Amino acid sequence: MASRDFDVVLYGASGFTGKQTVSYFRDHAPAGLRWAIAGRNEDKLRKVAQDLVPEVPVLVADGDDEPALDHLCRSARVVLTTAGPFSVYGRKLVDACVKNDSHYVDITGETPFAADLISAHHETAKSQGTRIIPFAGFDSIPSDLSAFICARELSSRGTTARRVSTSFKAKGGLNGGTVATALEMSMSGRMGELRDVLLLNPEDQRSDTEREDSSDLLWPKRDPVRQTWLAPFVMGPINSRVVRRSNALFNELGAGYGPSFSYEESYEAGGRVSASFVSIGMAIFDLLLKFRLGRGLVKALAPSPGQGPSEQTMDNGFFRCRSVAHGDDGSVIMVTISANGDPGNRVTVNALCESALALAVDEDKLPGGDNYGGVLTPMTGIGDALIHRLKATGWSIVVEDI
Repeated sequence: MASRDFDVVLYGASGFTGKQTVSYFRDHAPAGLRWAIAGRNEDKLRKVAQDLVPEVPVLVADGDDEPALDHLCRSARVVLTTAGPFSVYGRKLVDACVKNDSHYVDITGETPFAADLISAHHETAKSQGTRIIPFAGFDSIPSDLSAFICARELSSRGTTARRVSTSFKAKGGLNGGTVATALEMSMSGRMGELRDVLLLNPEDQRSDTEREDSSDLLWPKRDPVRQTWLAPFVMGPINSRVVRRSNALFNELGAGYGPSFSYEESYEAGGRVSASFVSIGMAIFDLLLKFRLGRGLVKALAPSPGQGPSEQTMDNGFFRCRSVAHGDDGSVIMVTISANGDPGNRVTVNALCESALALAVDEDKLPGGDNYGGVLTPMTGIGDALIHRLKATGWSIVVEDI
């Protein structure tokens, strides 16, 4: 990659999550890292800079201004963005990143948007070694990481992964950007694509057998290994597609998780009654999003874009995911990953910023070598470089036999 003015540019820096990325870089960016903040509104950006990082440069580029986005991406080795909905504000930014050979990371949960990126840019990014990495927040780094660790641990024991089941417990708040994204997706006319369990897989890895082995959890069930009731997880239809894409991309490199690999995701509800309430609540939310009156109700009750939980709520949150992995030799292990902080804000910002820093600082540690690229996942695009960084910031990863 040619010399650039900045190692990392933080796009969307004046939003609720964007301001948190600015604070994170202020506190954690290594000495000598050249970084800047960017977005659509110069006045808001200058206010962020004044309040948080007066010495950091400010770049202005509207999401529809192709010349300005070109200039931004020509100046940056890595572009980090929190400006969602990404299907609205991210497309031309990714276009500019690929055009100018700049690595890209975001926190989207919009699988149809990611499918569009794969169709439009994967082959070009692959040919030039540009890493385009969506899903680099709470959705979907914990899931992608847990399946990766499970498969690697089983491989070290001489077997392959037949099935991985990941369950979550979490506590945190909701920000307006997440709600705006859900509303945008519901109005896009593409909700049906969300049900495609192999949406992000390459065309040659979408067989009927793979599809049959990849169904989403739709009803509560008792899990004897974790000794708890499992319910459908609202992020399962996002995270599971990312995990399957990781396996598919690793398959292309001859390093897939296993010839019969399948993946399922759920939420740990505790008891039968609470699991039923979670399932019913998800069904009601999905129903509301299908109708204009329902979307209006969601919009009225939820935070507006730019708003989010209190500092106390974000500081007191946490997540834990437990992945039960079955090897093809009959062995069973469990990988537990956990971190403190509100998942949708503190954890997301931590994961996103460390992903960008890994791309900028740890180039010699990235999977695939200097020339590897494409529309990737966190594990295929950043891999161990990200794992080491997350562990250094307090993430816990524990592997145990069952």
